[in-house]
Amino acid sequence: MDVLFPQELGFLLSTLDSLNIPALVIDKNRKIQFANAASGAALGCPPDDLRGAGLDAFVSFEEARSWEKTPACSFESDCRRKNGEVFAAKITVIAQGTPDSRAVIIQEIKEDPAHAWLINELGGIINSSLSIGTIFRMVVSEIKKIIGYDRASLLLYNEEKENLLIFALDTGMKTLMPKGVKAPIGTTSAGWVVKNNKPWINQDLLENIRFADDKKLADEGIRSTISIPLFKDHMLGVFNLDSTMPSRYSGKDLQILLSVARHIAIALENALLFEEISREKKEWKKTFDAITDMVWIEDSNQRVIRANQTVLEKTEFTSAQVVGRPCRQLMEKIGIKITERLCQQTVSSRMPSFRELTSVDGGIFHFWVYPLVDEEGRMYAMVHYLKDVTDQKRLEQHLVRSNRLASLGTLVAGIAHEINNPLGIIAGYSDALMDRAREDALLKIPEFEDFPEYLETIHKEIFRCKGILRSLLDFASPSSGSFRQLDINEIIKEVILLVNHRAKRLNHRMEFNLRRDLPKIYAEPGALRQLFMNIIINSMYFTPENGSINITTQMDDRQNEESMAFRPPSIKVVIRDTGPGIPGNIIDKIFDPFFTTKPAGEGTGLGLSICHKIVEEHGGSIDAESAAGHGTSFIIRLPVVTAKDIEVRDKTTGRIS
Repeated sequence: MDVLFPQELGFLLSTLDSLNIPALVIDKNRKIQFANAASGAALGCPPDDLRGAGLDAFVSFEEARSWEKTPACSFESDCRRKNGEVFAAKITVIAQGTPDSRAVIIQEIKEDPAHAWLINELGGIINSSLSIGTIFRMVVSEIKKIIGYDRASLLLYNEEKENLLIFALDTGMKTLMPKGVKAPIGTTSAGWVVKNNKPWINQDLLENIRFADDKKLADEGIRSTISIPLFKDHMLGVFNLDSTMPSRYSGKDLQILLSVARHIAIALENALLFEEISREKKEWKKTFDAITDMVWIEDSNQRVIRANQTVLEKTEFTSAQVVGRPCRQLMEKIGIKITERLCQQTVSSRMPSFRELTSVDGGIFHFWVYPLVDEEGRMYAMVHYLKDVTDQKRLEQHLVRSNRLASLGTLVAGIAHEINNPLGIIAGYSDALMDRAREDALLKIPEFEDFPEYLETIHKEIFRCKGILRSLLDFASPSSGSFRQLDINEIIKEVILLVNHRAKRLNHRMEFNLRRDLPKIYAEPGALRQLFMNIIINSMYFTPENGSINITTQMDDRQNEESMAFRPPSIKVVIRDTGPGIPGNIIDKIFDPFFTTKPAGEGTGLGLSICHKIVEEHGGSIDAESAAGHGTSFIIRLPVVTAKDIEVRDKTTGRIS
């Protein structure tokens, strides 16, 4: 049914339509009865579709609560198009002498060119930074030139915890809600903005508080507020301006802030992503540098692009110096000489590869190469992982040697006892034959002329065999002497007195550096004398004339290293010679039973094995360090034992338990 209007109203509408000014006619319930063509364009809805709709869906009357009581009024208001877009407009309501209808004229407030320029300027400034704090400071500094405020804040939304964090604040007021305070979602106007993704204006908190926790703002003197959602694919937070003046913010301010908010939301998302990436990068770098083995990454040209802290410490390169270097230069700094491309297998197969490498000083390293492949299967980088396993290998060798010695000892003991008995009988008969060979009657027989010499040789070799068997039994049998507390320096001095005559004969210099304040150890004196005697005599054998033997005693400094913190205190004895040294390919075998480099008949190969067994029985360790042409050092570590340790020792074997 067509709506009938008073003549004056009809004339007004006709005039406005010709001027392309949006106009509506509403009834006393704010239902739209008529909409001209211009209003349909302004509200984004065909005029016929506007009929019957509520005006409140398109125009906010919060700013003019008394408009129904006056014949005509004008005010600024937020208007919303059908698609949800908000714009500021000047609203004029005209009464036509009847309570049943009124004319509503909508005049969109066009953006001030100066404001438009400022918004564009803000967009450029905002996008120039990836710091949220910097973004906030720049924004509020410029906004204050347009819109006044007493308090500005940026709240970040935490979806998981359902709260808002006051991340940034600009105010000269004394406040109980500083930076870092968390605000609830359900009882604040900012929370409503987050939930509904719509702006909110509080015109006067003294007259109307819709959300309970907004009272905290009123208590601090805030009268009006405006809150703008920051949304970019998902809710990021809220931008707030607060004023101590009532009705401080209008639809015009809203339009400006909505334009700025789009820039803020984009910059805020970029800043949050940048912070997350930076945080993950820092965590990755910390993890990368925390690896105690050497790790570095090479690009497709096999040039280093990053190395962890361990690599920098081992090579003495800085993080800048190491970039761009080939793998070979890193290896040379570590002491590993390479003549081929270690990662060639990985380059060819796109599969991980492994090598065991040896350094010039005898160190053993495990080297892995891992390819980094993109989604298209192209290898764009490689991870190199180098681990020093020298100590691990030596420990494994010690364990293998200990097991081998234990098994061999059992076998040797049985064989030695079995052979010793017939050798004793043979030795007895050889003594008898030697006595008889001295008779004159036999010596006159020409055919018997060589017999005394032969018998002497047989007798000598029998006792050499018995000496070897005695060594075997010493090697196989547990220590039978008594353990007691003793001064290791005194034991070494006693041994030196015994070998000093040999040292003088060979023109060897015996050098000592015995620390006087060493604690006592708990050991078997005879076994330690045999230990030091064997090693010193062995060093003399391989040291040429005019060489030197240096003996040093000190506390073991390994106990101060974090990785060795679990070790008990120990004394270190170093016996160093100036001999030809031990080649790297045999140094791991010198403690094996029957291994010797002496000519046949000059050594049994049991001396160092017995030394190893003695040290092991005392709970210590023995190692050899040598390089061909640079002498050899035997390093013996023996634990320091307290009175309490002695009380718990194994009474059967004499070892410390």
